Parts: sequence; structure tokens; C-alpha cells
Amino acid sequence: MPKVSGDWIKRLAAVIVIPVLSACAGSSGMAEIERPSPEAMARTALGTITAEDIAREIDALAHDSMAGRDTPSPGLEAAASYIAERFRSMGLEPAGENGTYIDRFEWEQSTFSRSGVAFRVQGQGGAELEYSRDFFLIPGSQPVSGEGFYLGIAGEDNPTEDHRGKVVFLDNPVPELNQEFQERITGALMGAMSSGIAGLVLILGPEFPAENVPQISAMGAEQQAPIPLLGMTSDAAGRLMGDAGHGLGALRAAEGPTALGATMEIEWSREVQIHTPPNVVGILPGSDPALRDTYVVLTAHFDHVGIGAPDATGDSIYNGADDNASGTAGVLEVAEAFASLPEAPARSVIFLAVSGEEKGLLGAMAYVEDPPVIDIQNVVTNVNLDMIGRLAPDTIIGIGQEYSSLQAVLDEIQEHHPELGLSVILDPVPEERYFFRSDQLPFIQQGIPAVFFTTADHEDYHRPSDEAAKIDSDKAARVSRLAFLLAYHVAQDPNAPAWTEEGWAQVEELLRQSIF
Repeated sequence: MPKVSGDWIKRLAAVIVIPVLSACAGSSGMAEIERPSPEAMARTALGTITAEDIAREIDALAHDSMAGRDTPSPGLEAAASYIAERFRSMGLEPAGENGTYIDRFEWEQSTFSRSGVAFRVQGQGGAELEYSRDFFLIPGSQPVSGEGFYLGIAGEDNPTEDHRGKVVFLDNPVPELNQEFQERITGALMGAMSSGIAGLVLILGPEFPAENVPQISAMGAEQQAPIPLLGMTSDAAGRLMGDAGHGLGALRAAEGPTALGATMEIEWSREVQIHTPPNVVGILPGSDPALRDTYVVLTAHFDHVGIGAPDATGDSIYNGADDNASGTAGVLEVAEAFASLPEAPARSVIFLAVSGEEKGLLGAMAYVEDPPVIDIQNVVTNVNLDMIGRLAPDTIIGIGQEYSSLQAVLDEIQEHHPELGLSVILDPVPEERYFFRSDQLPFIQQGIPAVFFTTADHEDYHRPSDEAAKIDSDKAARVSRLAFLLAYHVAQDPNAPAWTEEGWAQVEELLRQSIF
């Protein structure tokens, strides 16, 4: 059952409002040893989180030697070993398999060969479309064929009626890989799924850069969509429609959707391999016998997208410094701060670095489904860090905070810790549904309150230019301190965070719409 409460008034823990304790006299009349207050301990621990340390962690994880940390890859394994050694050096207890920090999960990877990919009008071959030049493909579970149907413009004419079994075409006129481009794809895909469409084809605008097609092909070849998702150049679409007996211009000028009167085939050959990528897990056991079997979990994904199409400079390594070496570095620094405490907090704290996020939240899903050491039902909060090192230096987005009592805690932290220099804002683009698109999602699906700290996308997102040199390490350090304070509060407070009644109702509705 989800942890739901209609009461927003939460008893705030020592890190925020408890005053410093003074020494007192024992019955013998001798002064007892003065113990630092929880607030004093927390402030001392905060000092271990520095911009210099964050920069060092990011440099290591986003180094060219890690080759973009694809799932699976030798670079991913090297990054996992690095994180595990950092946990060991801090004195955290292993919380993976067989007394180690590593928790592997099984992933069935399905890939296809370039020679086996085809897109054509059934019975016609005149267009001779070439994969990775004329079109990219993110495959579904199996090849499809279905009646072609031109619907209009993605984002304006997304499928709303039953188009079961059809291959639907939509124009995506946005000329670059930006947020609007992705919004149109997301909206079209969600509409296609609810309409029973067999395959979705996006016709790229004539100004869309040709070099982006092989780039998307390289990244999409090892991924899987709920249904086949294909993007083709405007020129290739014109040739394909010619095979079907239509002019692309006439279709666009027509009033309303148009059945093409031809069957479209999307094919690929598939090879299946079984991989066992690593998650990395460390734990700081709690100090309260009544609460130590409850857990605060901090997460970040340490994988990225590996090596792909080179950019204009010839760089083909997608280092993922912000996405998500920054969040992983943040978790490492928060872990070090907790490990430095003279006394552990009441609840246990788990530090979880997951892989496979870029393939569909694989590592987080696997961990929540079968966590070593702990019972997932005893997790009271998840704090997720994903891309925390760029954009406005005085702002961080706390996605999902408004759905639970965590918002009140964050408000108090900002009030009592102005030295953080951070405004924790609500999601500025809630329609993007980021709360349901990163590693906090599996925890939310278990009814666990969560918050997702991020700065959101920027121009270097999923590009070779996402380099360590562009990270604002001072901001990343301050976001990490914020995450520490939030986690420490929850770990000290005997009252677990709770969804608000209205918040959980909204979350339930949005979960029903999630593609995961």
C-alpha cells in the first residue's frame, strides 16, 4: 500500500530545527562528556562535500577511458569497480550479492544487423531506402506490416481514435534534436500505443540535419520501443509515398487523415544475447534498533550511451559528464558525508548506483524487484540525482516534491540553510512527466515517496560535447549538500515521509499513463 497521509505538518528532524544540546551534570556531580547535536554533526559532514571532490569524481567517471559507460561494456564495468572501491574506502557495508558491493541483474539484449533492416511498401522496391541514411529505427518486440495511414502533424494530430494494426505516418517538422522534437515524439508514441497502432513513422522536416539520422540509428539500434518507431527523411518519405501512389505534398494538403491503400512493412533480423550488468550498492546501518531496518535510498545511474556517431570535431565518445557522472558523483559525496558522521542516523541509508538507465531504467527496475539484503517494503524514501551539474547556478528542480511531505522538508532546508544558494523549484515542464522517466520510477511504483533532483536537458544532452570541463562543480556540490540534508532529515525522523491524498491520486493517474 502507498504511504499516504493528508497531514502536511511533519515533525522536523535534528538537522533542521533542533538546537545544540548543552552539557549536563550526572548524578555523581561530574560533568558528562558533551556530545555534538545531530545538527552540529550534520553541518560538519556537509563540509566533506566540496566542489573539488565532485570535480575529481566526475573526471574519473567521464574520462575517455570509460568509453561512455554503455550498458553493457568494459567501461561500465570499470566505472562499477571505481564506485565499489569508493564505497569500500568510506567504510560502507556491502549491500550487493554474496557480501560484495556488486548486484548484477539479467538483461536480454536484442539487437539487429544493418543488413536485416528494411522499410518498404509491400510488393514494391522502387524506393530502395537505406537504413541509417534514409531512416532510423527503434525496434519493437517484432517486425510488423499494416495498412499505411497518413494522419498529419505530430503534436497536433496525434492518434486519438482506434487505428489498430495500422502503420501511421506523422510529420515532425521540428528541424533539430531539441526538447520540442522529443515532446512531439513522446506525445505521438503515447497516442499510438493507446490507439493500437502497429508501427509509428515520423517524417522529418526537410531542414533536419542528415547527420542526425545515423546518430539516432546508432543509439536506437540496441533499444526497444513498445511499438516500432521509425523516423525518415522528407526526401525518403516522398519516394516511399510515390511507391504507394501518393504525393507527399498532396497528403499534407488534404483535409483530414488519409488511408494510403498500401501495406507498409517494417522488418529487422534480431539476435538475442544475455548480459548481467552491474548495480553497485553500499549501506550505512542505522543506529536506532527500532528504525535501522527501515531505509532511505539515494540513487543515480552511472551508465551512459557509449560510443556513437562522431560530431563535427570527430569526437565519438559520449562521456556523459552531466548525464550522469554528475549525479553519481553526488551520491558518492553524500555517501562520504554520511560515513564521516560520528554516529549514524536512526534509519539505515543505502547508496545505489544503477546501470541500464539509458536502456529503459533496467538497473533500478531490477533492484526494486529483487533487492539484496533488504525488504523493499521497508524503504521510506528515494532521493534520485540525475544531471545536477549544469544550467542556472542558483536553481535545482525538485521533481515530484509537491506530491508528498518531502516538499515541506525541502522548504525548511532552504529556510535554514541559505548558504546552499539554491532555490528548489517545481518541475517547469510537468507535461514532460520527468517524475516517471528516471530511476525514482520503480520506487514510486512501490508506493515509496520520492524526489528527483535535476537541472533537466541542455544543448549537450546525449552528445559527445557533454564533457567534464563544462560541469559547474560548485553547483553540483551544493545540490549534493541539499540531498544530504534531505536524506539525513528523513533518516533521523521517526515519522516516515508520506504522500498527500491529492498527491497520490495524481501520481496514480500518471503511473497509469507511463510507458514503463
